[in-house]
Amino acid sequence: MKPLNRLIFFLIALGVIFLALANRQIVSFSLNPFSPDDPSYGFRAPLFVLLMGAIGFGILLGYIRSGVTSVMNGLAKNM
Repeated sequence: MKPLNRLIFFLIALGVIFLALANRQIVSFSLNPFSPDDPSYGFRAPLFVLLMGAIGFGILLGYIRSGVTSVMNGLAKNM
């Protein structure tokens, strides 16, 4: 099973590297929907940084949701 895990990790890492190389351009990320050109509520970063941040944030939310669900199921079994 270890060689399969290593292969999957290698393929994911290779995909992340290709994604980073293909999306190196600098983009503006604005948190102000009414004035997107206002730099006080945003920042400029490479696109792959924003993509990886969004993916990481989604994984974190899924992990939290899974933990809350398992705790709630454990509490329901005890009652």
